[in-house]
Amino acid sequence: MEQNQDLYKYADLILKYLREQASAAEQQELEAWLDKDVRHRQLLESLQHREALRDAIAFHDTIDVDADWQAVMARATPVVPGKKVAWRRITKWIAAAAVLTGVIVGHKWYTPLPRPAKKMAVTSPPVKNDILPGSSNATLRLGNGQTVHLGNQQQETIKEADGTTIAQQPGGLVYSKTNESPATALFNTLSTAKAGQYQLTLEDGTRVWLNAASSLKFPVHFSKGERRVELTGEGYFEVAASQDKPFKVMVQNMEVLVLGTHFNIGAYSKAVKTTLITGAVKIQVKDKRAWQLLPGQQADVQDNQVRISNADTEKAIAWKEGIFFFKDDDFREIMEQVARWYDLDIRYTGPLPVKRISGNISRQARLSQVLEMLNFVSGAHFRVNGREVTVSMTE
Repeated sequence: MEQNQDLYKYADLILKYLREQASAAEQQELEAWLDKDVRHRQLLESLQHREALRDAIAFHDTIDVDADWQAVMARATPVVPGKKVAWRRITKWIAAAAVLTGVIVGHKWYTPLPRPAKKMAVTSPPVKNDILPGSSNATLRLGNGQTVHLGNQQQETIKEADGTTIAQQPGGLVYSKTNESPATALFNTLSTAKAGQYQLTLEDGTRVWLNAASSLKFPVHFSKGERRVELTGEGYFEVAASQDKPFKVMVQNMEVLVLGTHFNIGAYSKAVKTTLITGAVKIQVKDKRAWQLLPGQQADVQDNQVRISNADTEKAIAWKEGIFFFKDDDFREIMEQVARWYDLDIRYTGPLPVKRISGNISRQARLSQVLEMLNFVSGAHFRVNGREVTVSMTE
């Protein structure tokens, strides 16, 4: 009777065959296995008509990571020598494999983010009362306190009190330039709620991406001396170079000083993480101590303590590319990301998974798909009631 590894091997061959991805050699090997036992062929024929398996394979297409059969092995009951093979269990393994082929377990396994990031399809059937992912939406607070709700569709140009035009384009807001020094500084604030993100181009050409539950306060026109903005939450910056006008980002009790560079700042918690992609930035804390980062470095600042380390830049900006990217991440931190993007309240009952999780999945996936992935990779179970998600390690 086949051992577990043989079953996994042929499950993989069947998956490739069903998806029309098997090579000639693999098809020949599969045919030999099918001829060995009539039940083998019966199994394949039944799988070709199973809606659940097709759904699982479709779900696999939403995930862009390597297979990890260890998860299947851990969750399946081993085959006892001398006992008959449980064919329904094999079928279940194969269906699970279609999902788990897209999941990574353990810190030794991960797939780098594609360059450019792959926009992964979401093709599996919807679940009743499922929750859709976040989208491009925000609120703009003008200098006079008026608020404008922004979506992902192009709308009319917004006018500020000083006559500045703010264009609503498919790529976000674009502020018009001026060569005149403003008599009175006008400030705008762009805010995203949970399940929202947005982009804007400041009057100097600097581009900013705001993640969910974030805000950026900025002047409509920069003064001659400097360019200063205030960030909460998370933002990615592509700063327009200006040798005589430094760009400063104020976040919590620290300042990020740049001349022209690409970087990400995450400040959802007390810890502020600044990740430099290109160029150079200087981190200055409350007592005026300063550290300069090199490309590929990250500064973690908490309670005026600064730690500089090498960064995973792909992970830092994955959200901007439309991807959840996990690499040796804590389960609770992952759920915080999911909660922000799907506008959820998370409730925990009992202990949490202790293993650190790696993997990536499109931020355009529905909530049910993300939770299904996390269930298989961590063993956690989820109960969804409206926008409240209860997490436990038992059914």
